[in-house]
Amino acid sequence: MGMSLVNLATGVWTSADILRLPGIRFPVRTGVFRLGDGSLMLVSPTPSIGAVAAEISALGSVSAIVEPNLLHHLGLAAARAAFPGARVFGPPGLARKVAGQPAPEPLVDGPRVPWSGAVELVPVEGMLGCDETALFHRPSATLWVTDLAFNVRTSDHLPTRLFMRLNGAYGRLAHSRLARRMVTDREALRRTVDRLLALAPERLLPAHGDPVEADATRALADAFAHLPAC
Repeated sequence: MGMSLVNLATGVWTSADILRLPGIRFPVRTGVFRLGDGSLMLVSPTPSIGAVAAEISALGSVSAIVEPNLLHHLGLAAARAAFPGARVFGPPGLARKVAGQPAPEPLVDGPRVPWSGAVELVPVEGMLGCDETALFHRPSATLWVTDLAFNVRTSDHLPTRLFMRLNGAYGRLAHSRLARRMVTDREALRRTVDRLLALAPERLLPAHGDPVEADATRALADAFAHLPAC
């Protein structure tokens, strides 16, 4: 799949690619959000981010590169090279996974972060080993999730279809079986999901699979209906 930048909403772009893993072809994507000062936030860059770097730069300056969890770091070096002026943010344990690169700044809100007022951070509680943060782009009411939920609707690769069906995350927005195995506190995760639902996202942009561009709040609620109410 050749990468290209797609405009989803005012101030929101994405590019999709395929990550080839042993036996499967896993869909991955990068998100781009316009911030309040006109600069851009790059979310979860893929290793091939250089293919769309010129398109992104044409939109404005990238002020922040965000890795939203510990499992998404393979494209960080390429993103740093493409946007050397950007600040890099991620969870604390990410520094160990990108040895040889400068340690990312903590992915937390503060008075001097580039996204202040434009993007709300929602830490995902109750999932061990992931340390994920969801991001809500307020101007467009777009919610970004990384491994919290997948939306792999189709695949022309049979082993990938079989894998995603076994993973309980094919053909719909879903909290995959692999992700459920990371859950250590179902009530804490339920509180996180309820906080995300309260934001009333109009669209949902996942790192894996297709954007949800209609009834995103309902789709999110359905994906986590298995969790107990708090």
